[in-house]
Amino acid sequence: MDDQTDFLEQGFDDLRNELLDTLGDANLHLQPETITRCLHSRVRAKLKVLETLLRRLLVLLAMRLDLAPVRPRAARPASPLPEGAEDVTASFRAHLPPQYRMVLMPRPLGPPGNFNSLKAVRQTGPALAMPLLRRAAVLLRIIKQPEAAARRIARLIERMRARGDTKLYCPPLAGRHRLRPELSLLAGAIGLQVNAAMADWPVPVRPICDPDTS
Repeated sequence: MDDQTDFLEQGFDDLRNELLDTLGDANLHLQPETITRCLHSRVRAKLKVLETLLRRLLVLLAMRLDLAPVRPRAARPASPLPEGAEDVTASFRAHLPPQYRMVLMPRPLGPPGNFNSLKAVRQTGPALAMPLLRRAAVLLRIIKQPEAAARRIARLIERMRARGDTKLYCPPLAGRHRLRPELSLLAGAIGLQVNAAMADWPVPVRPICDPDTS
């Protein structure tokens, strides 16, 4: 094990502990049906910061992976249904609860949109806790086994390089004040290491924003 491996393992461990502490402080480990809207907003903002930090850790891990050449796979035809059977899978999807999917690669910053037509809608009353629990469960699953997500990111980076896309750049992490001091320092170090790993990318830098998937 080298220093970089130790750094990554420490980062994932600290991130996991921070996520569990966030859920515990909000009593979300009790799986309540609803929570106050103020608590919901605070936890959602914290999860967004942790997700951004996890994404940067995954990019750093992806840069260390040695990818084998992609082998084309022949498409396999779907197995025919038995006589008299009907595929009704699609009819059940409308009744399934929405699932949270973490965005692995942020989008490039574009021109500002027109927000004049948007109107703020003030919501009152308690908020559902389940969306936060689903989001936290996805993050925790990736933290425990980050290799698959890192490999997908490595493939995305490989394709970006081949296309001549602008390279990734990590600006200072927004919301670092929500983290413990030691994790805030770790966040700064991760950003510096990601930017250093991208130093040999020949395309000029264009800042990449972290998606607001709140």
